[in-house]
Amino acid sequence: MSEDQNLDPVAQALEGLRKAGGKSGAELPRVASTKRMRDTRGRGSRAMKRPTGLDGRADKSYRDPKSLHELIQPTIKRFGWAEDFAIGTVMNNWEEIVGPTVAERTRPVEFNKNGRELVIECDSTPWATQLRYMKTQILEAISHLAGEDLVRDLKVKGPNLGPKPKGKLRVKGRGPRDDYG
Repeated sequence: MSEDQNLDPVAQALEGLRKAGGKSGAELPRVASTKRMRDTRGRGSRAMKRPTGLDGRADKSYRDPKSLHELIQPTIKRFGWAEDFAIGTVMNNWEEIVGPTVAERTRPVEFNKNGRELVIECDSTPWATQLRYMKTQILEAISHLAGEDLVRDLKVKGPNLGPKPKGKLRVKGRGPRDDYG
């Protein structure tokens, strides 16, 4: 029997069963100590030790998949993209901030970094007026979602009705109206 078999408890048990010859009541060898078990690979104290759970089995939680947010967050911090990422979060989660009814009629258009102002465009003039009244609630919801001091002000614009007619040969009248929507 080689020395490696002396250290391996499975080899010891197999050798004990061979000696017993299938007789009941055969004495099995004692199990090797944990230090000797660690040395069975021939690496000595350099043996790789895996963490184990309470039941003694190898802990494989390090192999669990992580969310995309957990994986990408260190890169965002390292390159200084945190503010741009927060603005993108506000733009993409607009429905969550204002609710589905308001989100159908409004949309964030741009963000001015210098003034920390979010520009919102509405489908109609009444919706623009309503959004101006809701300004404080919207700013609170944005600060809750993306952090304090990201957006300081909202600029609410009415609908974009296209280019204004120019020149002296034009019909003067009421022009395009949006007060009915």
